[in-house]
Amino acid sequence: MKGKAVVLFLSLMIIIVFTYYKLNYRDLDEAIRESNVPVDEVFHTIDFNDHLIMFYGSYGDILSVATIEKNLLGFRWVFGTGSKQFNEEDRKLTRTFSNLEPTRKKSDDHELISLTFGVINDPLIETLEIKYKDQDFAKATIIETGKGRIWYCFSETPVNYDPDVKVHYRNGTVKTGWE
Repeated sequence: MKGKAVVLFLSLMIIIVFTYYKLNYRDLDEAIRESNVPVDEVFHTIDFNDHLIMFYGSYGDILSVATIEKNLLGFRWVFGTGSKQFNEEDRKLTRTFSNLEPTRKKSDDHELISLTFGVINDPLIETLEIKYKDQDFAKATIIETGKGRIWYCFSETPVNYDPDVKVHYRNGTVKTGWE
């Protein structure tokens, strides 16, 4: 009986170690390197509803977003998407939306992490407000990066269209709509 318990314990430990090294990495940098996704710069990370969200640049000045799972065994790249370029100078404000589906579920309701994000190319834009369907206007987060300013705003429901926007300029002017 003791022999079976020892074998069972050792088998369990081997499975845990194997899972750790095959699916999880000790730190975020290692998870990024092993994801086989071209990442040349991490601009911003945020913990949103117990999910680590990362905004990153990939080669060719492309802004993307990804979910990174953090658990007791370490970090694991889950999903990444996006394709907004920093060099769209003809656009004052770019946008794209994403509905990221994390693998770790807190419930059976197929939780999505929904957001709109983009690049601000106009230095006169001070703040943004985003309005999703059946929600109030919410202030977008703006981040300064070495390549320019990026912005993002989370939605409580999945996004499949361009939300409404209010653009606040440094001189006090407020404009609505995507230009």
